[in-house]
Amino acid sequence: MKRFGVASQADADTVRPMAFNQGFYNLFLALGIVGGLIVGGSAGHAVVIFACLSIVGAAVVLATGGRTYFRAAVTQGVTPLVALVIAALF
Repeated sequence: MKRFGVASQADADTVRPMAFNQGFYNLFLALGIVGGLIVGGSAGHAVVIFACLSIVGAAVVLATGGRTYFRAAVTQGVTPLVALVIAALF
């Protein structure tokens, strides 16, 4: 609970559905990237770019939540940002 800034079990019970949803959201983005890589070609490339941009966008939004979220935002956003840079170069 400390890692996510949840103070009590009651608070954890309140945010549990949101956290569950967020986990699946992230899973679906990751599956989009993997699926795009498998499909390949311009369609697959478009799916990978869209998923990476979505993750970077979410990291930017998280970073605006305050100083305490900055490290998590960087952790979330660096890998897809690197992938986008590499995709732009090749």
